[in-house]
Amino acid sequence: MRKKTLNKFKADEKGQALIIVVLLMLVSALVIAPMLSHVSTGLRTGREVFEEKMYGQYAADSGVEDALHRIQVDNPLLPEEWDGPWIDSDAYDATYTYSLTDPVNGNNVLVTIQPQWVLDGLETPPTGMTPHADIVVVGDTVGEEDGNGLYQISINYDQSLGVLTLERIGAWLPGGYTYVPGSSNLEDNPGADYYCVPTVTPHRSGSAVMWDFGSPSPKFEDLPGEGDKRIITFQFTPQGRPSSAFSWVKAKRTDIYLSWDVDLKYYQITSDATDVDTGKTITIEAYAAENELRELGLAVAGDYRAIGATLMTGGPLIRDTLLDESDATVGDIPAGAHVEAAYLYWSAWLVGNPIQVFSDSCSDLTNWSAGSHWDELAGTPPGNVRFMGEGGATPGARTLTMVIPDTVSLDLSAYADYNLVRVAWQQDASDYVDEHEGLYLAFSGDGGSSWSDDDSDGIEVFLGNNPDSSYSCAIPSEYITDSFRMRLFWDAGSLNEKVYIDNIKVEAIETVCDDSVIFEVNGTQYHFDGDGDPASGSGEITASAIDSHYLANFTGSGVPNGFSYACKKDVTALVKFAGITSGNGTYTVGEVDGDTGNEWSYAAWSLILIYSGPDIDRHQLYLYDDFIYSGMNCNVDFDGDGSPGGIISGFLAPEDVMDEDHAARLTCFVGEGDDAYTGDRISVNGDFLSNAASPSTNVWNSASPGLAEDGIDIDTFIVTYPTINPGDASAQVDLPTGTDSWNLVYIILSFSSEVTSGGTISYLIRG
Repeated sequence: MRKKTLNKFKADEKGQALIIVVLLMLVSALVIAPMLSHVSTGLRTGREVFEEKMYGQYAADSGVEDALHRIQVDNPLLPEEWDGPWIDSDAYDATYTYSLTDPVNGNNVLVTIQPQWVLDGLETPPTGMTPHADIVVVGDTVGEEDGNGLYQISINYDQSLGVLTLERIGAWLPGGYTYVPGSSNLEDNPGADYYCVPTVTPHRSGSAVMWDFGSPSPKFEDLPGEGDKRIITFQFTPQGRPSSAFSWVKAKRTDIYLSWDVDLKYYQITSDATDVDTGKTITIEAYAAENELRELGLAVAGDYRAIGATLMTGGPLIRDTLLDESDATVGDIPAGAHVEAAYLYWSAWLVGNPIQVFSDSCSDLTNWSAGSHWDELAGTPPGNVRFMGEGGATPGARTLTMVIPDTVSLDLSAYADYNLVRVAWQQDASDYVDEHEGLYLAFSGDGGSSWSDDDSDGIEVFLGNNPDSSYSCAIPSEYITDSFRMRLFWDAGSLNEKVYIDNIKVEAIETVCDDSVIFEVNGTQYHFDGDGDPASGSGEITASAIDSHYLANFTGSGVPNGFSYACKKDVTALVKFAGITSGNGTYTVGEVDGDTGNEWSYAAWSLILIYSGPDIDRHQLYLYDDFIYSGMNCNVDFDGDGSPGGIISGFLAPEDVMDEDHAARLTCFVGEGDDAYTGDRISVNGDFLSNAASPSTNVWNSASPGLAEDGIDIDTFIVTYPTINPGDASAQVDLPTGTDSWNLVYIILSFSSEVTSGGTISYLIRG
C-alpha cells in the first residue's frame, strides 16, 4: 500500500509541474518580447550616441587638419600681420575665422586660428615679444641616454657685453613626453653655484620644466660649458623627437631680459563641429607650430639648390638677343630627399615709358622756397649750377620746400593709376659730414597743410659724407594728388657740412611687367587652373601683383634709364604634381618680356628648391627676395635694416664645421652685372668670396658655374671654417660694388646649424 501511495503522489506531482510550465510560457510570452524590444532599443541608442560623438570628433578634426594646411601653405587669406616676424603684441590680437564649405558627417564646422606668443602663460614680456638678440637660445633633441631621450639647451652669449646673471632656464615638452626627475646636468653637483632642481607644471597640454635659481643666482660663466656657449641637458621619456619642444632663459638685467627659441611660430586652432540635427557641438583645440622662411631662419634637416638660366644673350656689355625659353637641370639632390618648397623667379629690363612731370636743373631757386642756408652753387664745368645746403642755424634755415610759381603745388592726379610715380635727383656731400648727419625728404598731398614728417624727421635719404650719387624714391599713393609738394631737410650742425643737389625730377612710369611665363618640368608644361589647382598642358603661370617689383635704373650721371622688374611664384605644387619627389629634374622657363640693345638689358629666371630628408644634415636657411637696385659705390642693404649689407643671426654653428667641406653656402640671383666693370664683391665676416666663373673682385660678371650661356649671375659661394666657427650664431654679409650697378633679385643663405624645426604641438577635445 505504501508503495502505491508513493506512486500516486509522483503522478500528481508531474501534473502540477506541467501546469507550472504552461503558466511560465504564458508569462514569458507576455514579458520577453517587450523586454527584448527594450534591450534592442538600449543597444541602438548607445550605438547612435557613440557614433554621433565619434562623427562629431572626426568632423572637428577635419577642421584642425584644414587649418594646419592653411598655415603651412601661407594662405593669402590669413591676416597680413602674420606674415614675417612678430615684433609686437598687435600681431597676436588678430584672429581668422571661417567655415568649411560643406558639412562633414552631418556637422557644420567652424574654425578659428589665432597666433600665440611662445611664452604666453609662462613669462611676462616687459621688453616686448621679440627675443633679445644678445642671447641665442636653441633647444634640440641630441640623442638618447639610459634608454631615454636626451634634450639639450644651448645658451650663447658674448661675455664682452657684460656680466649676465640668470634667474630661470626653462623648457617646454609637448603632450606625451615627460621629464625624467634628476636627469639634468644642473643637478649633477649639489655644491655647484648653478645646482637647481626644476619644477614641472602642466602647460598647453604638455609640461613646462623650469629651473628657478633664486638668490644668489648663477652667472652665465658659472654654468656648464665653455667660452661663450653653455649647455644644459636633461632626459625625457619616451624616446623620440619632440620637434615642437622649445627652451628659454630669463635674465636679471633690464636691458637683457628674455630670450627663447626663435625658429617656431605658434598658433591656437579651435574647431567647432555642430550637429545639424541635434545642435550639439564638439570642440577640438589644437596648438600648431610653423616655420617662417621669408626673412627668417628655416631650420630643416635638408638644404637648398638654386638653378636657372639667362634668356638674353650677346655682349659683353650689350645683350641683343632675347630667347624664347631656356632650361636648367639639377641632379645632385640626395636620394631620399623630399621637396619642401619651390620658388620661381624671373626678371628683366624694359625701356618703359617714363613721363617727365616736373624737372628742375637746379640752376636757380625759382621753384623752391629756400631757407637761408640753401643757395645756388656754380660748379664744374662752367655753367653747371646745383643747389647747396649748409649746416648750422635753425631747422627752417636748412629746409628747401617746393613752391611752383602761380600754382604752388604740382598736379599729379592724372598719374594716380600709373605703376610708379617717383622723385629723383643727383647728390653729393662734403667730407666734413659725419655719420649721424644727413638729408631727409617729406611729401605733402594737400599743398603743404600737412607733411609726411609731422611725427618724424621724414624719409632718410642718406647719412654721412658718402651718399649714392643718385637717389630715387617712389611717391606713396596718398600724395599723388592735385596738390603735391615735397621738401628737403638738411640735418647738419656746421657750415662746413654741405649737401649738393642737382637735376631734380618727378616722373611717372606706366608699363606692365611680364607677370606670366611658361613653366615646364622634364619637357611637360604645367600651370595652375582656374581654381588654383596644378594642371598640365598649355597655360602660363602668373605672379600676383604683390610679387611684381619695379626698379628705376640710372646712368652714371643720375639720369633714369628704363626700369627692371622681378616676379616670384610659389611652384611647389607644380613640382610635386609633376612627380618630382626629390627635386632632381630639368626645368624650362620661357616667354619672358625684356628689351634688348641697351647696356642695362637682361632677362633671366631662377628656381630655388628647398628639400629635406632624414639622413641630411640640418641647415638654417634664410631667404631675402626684396628686389633691390644697387647703384655704384655702395654696399646694398639687402635685409632692409637701414645698415649696409646684412647681419644674419639665429643659426648655431655646430662643432663639426671645422671638418665639413663648408660651414655655409649662399646663392645670389643678380641681373645686369657686367664683366667690363670690376669692383663688385661679396663677403662673409670680411672674407671675400669667389667661384670658378666669378673672381672675388668681379663677382657680378654675368657668368656663373653651371650655366649653359653667359648673361646672368646665379652664383653660389662656399664659406668654410674659420670664416664660420663652432658656436657662431651670426654672420655679417656685405655686397659692396664699385663702378658696376646691378639688381639683386634674391639672396639665399644656408648655415650648418643645431637649430631644429617644429610641427604640431598638442591636442585637446572638448564636448
